[in-house]
Parts: sequence; C-alpha cells; structure tokens
Amino acid sequence: MELTSSTILKPVPHPLVGEMVPLTIFDRAASDLFVPTVLAYLAPAPSNEALKEGLLKAVAPYPHLAGRLAVDQLGRRFLHVNNEGVLLIETTVPANLADVLVQGRIATGVDHLYPTVPEPEENIGAALLQIQLNRYGCGGLVVGMCSHHRVADGHSMSMFFTAWATAVREGKDFTMPTPFLDREKTVVPRSTPTPVFDHRSLEFMCGDRNAAYIVVPMHRIKNLKVHFTAEFVVDLKGRVGARCSTFQCLLAHVWKKMTRLGI
Repeated sequence: MELTSSTILKPVPHPLVGEMVPLTIFDRAASDLFVPTVLAYLAPAPSNEALKEGLLKAVAPYPHLAGRLAVDQLGRRFLHVNNEGVLLIETTVPANLADVLVQGRIATGVDHLYPTVPEPEENIGAALLQIQLNRYGCGGLVVGMCSHHRVADGHSMSMFFTAWATAVREGKDFTMPTPFLDREKTVVPRSTPTPVFDHRSLEFMCGDRNAAYIVVPMHRIKNLKVHFTAEFVVDLKGRVGARCSTFQCLLAHVWKKMTRLGI
C-alpha cells in the first residue's frame, strides 16, 4: 500500500457554522470513540475526483461532521461547528480486489484500510469524519471511514452514506431529506417533569468500572461465506408479505437462523 495524498476537505459553510453545541445527556452516554466502517466496490468504481466532489456536496448539510470536539472553560466537552473539514486520505494498493475478497483477507485485517483511529484522550481537535480511499490495481475501491460516535450514530451515518452515494451517481447537490440538527430539542423536559422510567440506573450506569472487558482474540474469529442460489432468493422473497429488497430479505433470514442457534 502506498500513501498518495492526505488533505482536509472543507464544504460550503453551513448557516450553523460558528455554533458551539453542548453535548446532550445522550451524547455523553454514547461511547467516546471513533467507529470504523469499510465498504468494498469492485471495478469499475467512480474516480477519486468524483468521490471527493460528491463528498463535499454530501457533507454540506451535515455541518457537525466537519466540526471538532472542544472543551469549554468549565472543562465540559462541546461540539464546535467550525467547518474545519473532513480528513481525506488516498492510497494505492497493488492487488486485485476480487482476489482479496475471495480469499477473505479483507475481513481479517482491515485496520490499514481506514485512517488511524485517535485514542479518546486525543479526540479533542481531531477531524470527526475521516475517510480513506484505497484504490486497487484492478480499479476496484475500498472506502474506509471513521466517525465519532458522539456526533453521529449508525442511523445518521447510513443517511450520510446514502447522500454521498447519490451525489456521486447523480452529480446533484443534496436532495435527501434534511438531517435533524437541533440537538437541544431531544432533551426538552415535559412541561411538568414526570419521571416514569429510571433511565439513569438502567441505561447510563456502567456497573463495575473495574470489571474487565472480554476481548476475543482475532484467531478465534472465523469468516463464514454463504452462497444463496437465485432460486432460493426468489422463493425467500416470495414468502415475504411486503415489498423488500434482496438485501433486506437475506439479512432477516441470516439473523433468524443465527438467533435460533443462539449465536
């Protein structure tokens, strides 16, 4: 792998630029870490320039992703919507992506395919969205991304990925539903405070802070490759009482089998 470029991309400034957004209780309860995601695309894949152009269009409505975590005078963390930008790294890999996927190597070691994840104590001032474009010799592409969990959860990032893909494919500005950005509205109390659920004890307590986490060694994690025939997929989708994509049907099928086995 060869590093060819590392830069900061700054989208068109959003009206919220300059805001210093306090972290809500839900933000503070979320893990203080970067969550990596790796997506693989066989050739032909869009050019890096098209991906960067689409990225700028997609990030613009998500100003928090281009901001930074900061600390106020009282030592409390907040989100500074300062449009400092997104970290973008480009690499080239002298290999055939199809061969790598068939051999399962991409699932057993992906750390090099996304930017180095900062430690929690180094999160202040770090880019909250970091992306690495890994271009393979065959023209295939692996996109590795890291986003901070206190700024974006799984649902919001899935919306962002869709917005980015749409911008690249259609070459248009943002057309998806506007993301929800008013974090303060999520913590407005009832007009007459009426506690009916013990959130603090049941959701936000970490239990024994001295308890060790269970770490599963990598050699005990095995890849499972399952092939579904076209006939099976047609039959499976025919058993669903609603219109669902192939991915949704197969995901539900695999989840059902795994939970039945207690995996």
